[in-house]
Amino acid sequence: MKFNVALYIRLSREDGDNLESESIVNQRKILHLFLEKHKELNYVNEYVDDGFTGSNFNRPAWKKLMMDVKNKQINTIVTKDLSRMGRDYISMGEYIERLFPENNIRYIALNDDIDTFYETPGLEFLQFKLVFNDYYLKDTSKKIKKVIRAKKEKGEFLGWKAIYGYKKSPSDKHKIVIDEKVKPIIKRMFALALEGKSPRQIARIFTEEHIKTPSGYAGIKNSTIWCPRTIEEILTNETYIGNLTQGKRRKLNYKSKKEIRVPKENWIITKNTHEAIIDKKVFETVGELLKKNKNKVSGNNIKLLSGFMWCKECGHKIGINKSSDGKRYYCHCNYYTANSKYGLCTPHSLNYQKLELIVLGELKKMIKKYVDCNSFIVKVENFGLKNNLKTKTQKEINNLTSKINTNTLYIDKIYEDKLKENIDIEMFNRLTEKYRGEINIWQTEKKELERKLNNFTINNEDILVKINEYLSLKKITRNLLVNLIDKIIISEDKIIEIHYKFKLY
Repeated sequence: MKFNVALYIRLSREDGDNLESESIVNQRKILHLFLEKHKELNYVNEYVDDGFTGSNFNRPAWKKLMMDVKNKQINTIVTKDLSRMGRDYISMGEYIERLFPENNIRYIALNDDIDTFYETPGLEFLQFKLVFNDYYLKDTSKKIKKVIRAKKEKGEFLGWKAIYGYKKSPSDKHKIVIDEKVKPIIKRMFALALEGKSPRQIARIFTEEHIKTPSGYAGIKNSTIWCPRTIEEILTNETYIGNLTQGKRRKLNYKSKKEIRVPKENWIITKNTHEAIIDKKVFETVGELLKKNKNKVSGNNIKLLSGFMWCKECGHKIGINKSSDGKRYYCHCNYYTANSKYGLCTPHSLNYQKLELIVLGELKKMIKKYVDCNSFIVKVENFGLKNNLKTKTQKEINNLTSKINTNTLYIDKIYEDKLKENIDIEMFNRLTEKYRGEINIWQTEKKELERKLNNFTINNEDILVKINEYLSLKKITRNLLVNLIDKIIISEDKIIEIHYKFKLY
């Protein structure tokens, strides 16, 4: 049999500290020395993938090699070792144990003493080596992610392009600066949101005015059709108040290129890294308005108290409907409406116009009673802001607790693997040290967050400003109301409870 040989060479950043030993030059030298000693091997061609991961076989040179194999030009493949061909355990096993034998392809991995034409010693440990190479890939991926995360947490921008409204600093690629061309668009977007416009309405306005979308502005595609989701993502992105927000998406796993959305509590947000476009108070008010306006069919029909009202009996939202004659609006329990045939809850029907007058009257009376009091600031506490901060911090603590528990389970598992001799003592010590190191870091972070959770202080000056602002207006807006009222509870017997965002002692 004539052995027509292809030399396959691969190098990627995942080789880390072995970059020099795994270099293209070094691999080529080793492979050609091997050919010089084996004259029975007929050298045909060399295939090189420089800068391509071993986690998959979507590589140009490898694809060309497989095409030449299919065309019968190649029947022998030689690599420096198994990892040069690839590191994915499943795919490597598929090639070596099924595809190569079925197509009469000889495979040689020099440093691993593997030659499928003979019963070489390396074949006895093939599965173990493939698993180890796959683990190395996973471990390297984790290390790279840690380095990237650490840089992001330090406030270094690592994206290929800046978020809409900013651009990379010409003097430092890890910093972003305001894009003056887009700044007016961002400011107008937030101004429209403050007026009570929904993301869908803002998207329609920008589309009708033929304003380029972020992807259109970046030259990715020529588009002026705005999506409400794009508007909402911009209106809720802290980057616009000077806090760099990264890590909103991640790869599914180290073998996949598919990206998935990351829960907000796991985003990497670094405070005060760059110049803000939007004032923090404006940003927070818009955020509250978006929550209150959520799930409303049309922004044009949003009433002053829409999104504020809740049913006392079932805990679901109280909605607003128009009467059949179109002359008045009335409140109703959404849960009852959706499940009326099952007798769940009751209608809670109430004239909306009368409710609005009652709520605004109570609000104004309460403010007038206390706004002139010299000790007002002492008596007022902004529970809304405080609870938001507490909730966010508690989620971070829960996330760290979950990570600590997961690593503890990993340590238990590798201990069992050591007892069963599935892994050697060297790998056991290495993994144990790694997992315990991560646990120590997370426990320190958790203690710091728990300390912060017990030391929240709230500044009441903002609430006082809003109250005085309200007293100076003849007509209140949702923008202002959202800063004063948390929710309105309506009972079956039409008793109204107003829960403010501050508390009087």
